[in-house]
Amino acid sequence: MPVRNQPTVLTAKVGARIRELRLQRNMSLADVKVAVGVTPGHLSGVEHGRVNVTLECLGRIAKALGVEICELVSFTV
Repeated sequence: MPVRNQPTVLTAKVGARIRELRLQRNMSLADVKVAVGVTPGHLSGVEHGRVNVTLECLGRIAKALGVEICELVSFTV
C-alpha cells in the first residue's frame, strides 16, 4: 500500500472512525491486527490516514470491530 506523509480528508476521516470504534471497544492495535492480518504499523497508518486501505481490508477491520463496513465510512466529508 502506498504511504503518504499527509492524509487526505477522506483517509483521515476513515482512519479516525476506525480508531474511535477500536477505542470504544477497548481494543489495542495488536488485538485488531490479529483479526485483520496486518501489522500494527500498517493499521496505525490506516488510522492516521497515511495508508490507502482496500475494501477487502476494510471488511476485515469491520468484522474485527463487530460492525458493518458502512459504519467505518459513515460521516460527512
